[in-house]
Amino acid sequence: MTWIKENKLFFTSIIVFAGFLVFLAVLFVDMIDKKAVSSEPVVAKEAATTTESQNLEKKEKTEKTEASEEQEPAVSTPTENPFGGQFTTLTEEEILNFMHGMSHQKVIAEEKWIYYEMTNERIQFLLHVVKNGNYENSDDYLDILNRWAKEDFSDADKDHNRIWNLQGGTVGKATGVMSPKEEQEYLDKYKGSIK
Repeated sequence: MTWIKENKLFFTSIIVFAGFLVFLAVLFVDMIDKKAVSSEPVVAKEAATTTESQNLEKKEKTEKTEASEEQEPAVSTPTENPFGGQFTTLTEEEILNFMHGMSHQKVIAEEKWIYYEMTNERIQFLLHVVKNGNYENSDDYLDILNRWAKEDFSDADKDHNRIWNLQGGTVGKATGVMSPKEEQEYLDKYKGSIK
């Protein structure tokens, strides 16, 4: 005992160091036990979750595909106005003018004075604006634009006349839909005038 009293500091250090080693050993064993016990359920759970996720994704893709065939096409979010304006919000009159001018590319009419090239980018832009705005005739716009987005121009003359009527048109009623050849001739003829 006299030796312990004489070497108190050394003895205390050994006890503290031994206690620290025991503490580390307990932590290490505990960590190994947790990994051994928990790794199997986690892997199984992850595998089950992955399988469930894959099944859910497949189901969602199938539903989206079926829905998109029956409903309206997806609308991309435009970053700028493809008609050349600075703003991505439009007045009702601007929407009517853009749609009216684009419809001229597809229809037969005696008088045409607004010319906008019909592009998918412009259709998507107008769809985005109308869906995110509050317009008196938004149902009409969406009906027409959704068909155009699907490249369905079979009723382009009726679409033109709906727009034309909303604008109070009296001259230039559409009388039919152009053939692809007529449309190309129109594009060539008004190349400098089409915006």
